[in-house]
Amino acid sequence: MKSSLLKSAALAVMLTSAALFAAPSFAADGPQPSVINVTGYAQQEVAPDTAYVTIGMESTDEDAQKARTQNNQVMNNVTTALKAMGIAPENLKTTGFYISPNYEPKGRKIASYTVSNNLQVKVSDMDMIPRVIAKAASLNANKVQGIRFTNEKADTIKANLIKQAVINGRRAAEAAALAAGSQLGKVKEININGTSPSYDNAYAGTSLRLASAKVADYTPVEAGTNTLSETVNMTFYLQ
Repeated sequence: MKSSLLKSAALAVMLTSAALFAAPSFAADGPQPSVINVTGYAQQEVAPDTAYVTIGMESTDEDAQKARTQNNQVMNNVTTALKAMGIAPENLKTTGFYISPNYEPKGRKIASYTVSNNLQVKVSDMDMIPRVIAKAASLNANKVQGIRFTNEKADTIKANLIKQAVINGRRAAEAAALAAGSQLGKVKEININGTSPSYDNAYAGTSLRLASAKVADYTPVEAGTNTLSETVNMTFYLQ
């Protein structure tokens, strides 16, 4: 029994000693290298390459079915005509169809029904926009909900803007380092904003109404330019 106790005590001492030797050393960290944080920015005015025109038809009748039939006839004619102009079926999209009751000024009795149908038309040729509007108006469509201009082929432009933003950020960091009596070192970190490019002219002509079913001349439409921009946040070491 005494021998067993001595062996247990010796084992405990050995384990304690091993634990002491295995304990990590928490030495104080040395001085951290100096860094500088900058933001690089670049933007470019670019003509849009794609437009979305939303053509609408609004019809009202005491009979809901008559209002819907009238609306369907006009929008079917518009869709057929736009396809005949060369617009691909995949570039035509219904964005809203509504049937709403209209009540008498006094009371809860329904006086009529209004049917609304909106068709979004995607075009890459800006000269097509006034032709689309004129054709829709000639077929009795009575609303243009809006025109949206975008850049859908902006990947190359976006990549170049990121490069320019990095160059601009480095220049700012070099100037700041020089003013502080230091030299710019290697890049520690770069963060690129994940937001999509901004479009200054996102919408034009919202809620325009066609005054007449017959349009003698094309409606002037100016696409303007979109502002594409990129921002990068950068951290450099200082030497």
